[in-house]
Amino acid sequence: MIRRRALPALGASLLAMPALAQAPWPARQIRLVVPYPPGGASDIAGRLQAQVLQEGLGVPVVVDNRAGAGGTIGTAHVAQSAPDGYTIMMASPSSHLGAPLLFKTPGYEGVDDFTAIATFATGTAMVCVTNSLPVRNIQELIAYARANPGKLNYGSAGAGGANHMLGVLFMQRTGVELTHVPYRGAAPALADLISGNIQVVFDSFSGVIPAVRAGQVRALAVTNPTRWPLAPEFPTVQEQGVPDYDLPSFSAVMGPRGIPEPIVARMNSVINEGLKNPQLVERLAANGNAPFPSTPAEFGTLMRTQRALWQGLVRATGLQPE
Repeated sequence: MIRRRALPALGASLLAMPALAQAPWPARQIRLVVPYPPGGASDIAGRLQAQVLQEGLGVPVVVDNRAGAGGTIGTAHVAQSAPDGYTIMMASPSSHLGAPLLFKTPGYEGVDDFTAIATFATGTAMVCVTNSLPVRNIQELIAYARANPGKLNYGSAGAGGANHMLGVLFMQRTGVELTHVPYRGAAPALADLISGNIQVVFDSFSGVIPAVRAGQVRALAVTNPTRWPLAPEFPTVQEQGVPDYDLPSFSAVMGPRGIPEPIVARMNSVINEGLKNPQLVERLAANGNAPFPSTPAEFGTLMRTQRALWQGLVRATGLQPE
């Protein structure tokens, strides 16, 4: 009799164990890693992501700036974290597509070692020339470059970055030759464009639009495949006769590989819903960005496609991992 009563009780306790182990998510604070210093564009994007998630999930979401080594320190930390949805990060093409190709031991693979959760915001770049260059559109720039081989220099914020790769992609799609001049940041490159020391830049919309509107440099196009809603008066590179010219710029939310699908779906839904908030849209616009909703599957496809493109561009430059 004693055994008959004990066995059902033991069975019930075993059946209850999985339910006790599977606490509802989220049950505590979430940490969102930004792999860059406070105050920059990436940090701003990460803090907006944290705000949206905190409001939608009802738990604190704190930003953890883990900067260094081109973003690889913070990104590697997330790749090695537990896939429980409590450590995520602000991801970008620089951290996940560029850096893994430029460092010998970044500590992660930028796509396969992560869970694609949600894209958040997208930006664009502009093709700008110094005012003394006698070109007014992309086709005139192409013609001038062909007629003056070796005479056009384009500046970037550093070798291997997005605005360097935009120039490489432009050369691949048009067949022209431009000489790359790397700087320690976009600001000195723009200063040299204004002074005429270099002739071309492919730089972020938010970085160059003040100089464009002040008449200090001339904008020929935006690099987005469609006209940019914050400046629809500027045509795209594609509509000026350069097919398949697109190197997306975006901020996104990623986590370590293996986050359970229900957690991914919940965060994705919260972010996409948050991107409908007019106040958030205004804050993104103030930094030259626009909302970029997607499903996790769409985001994953984007990352795999862009990885292949970035690999080809970096190979074309001859850059060797440091």
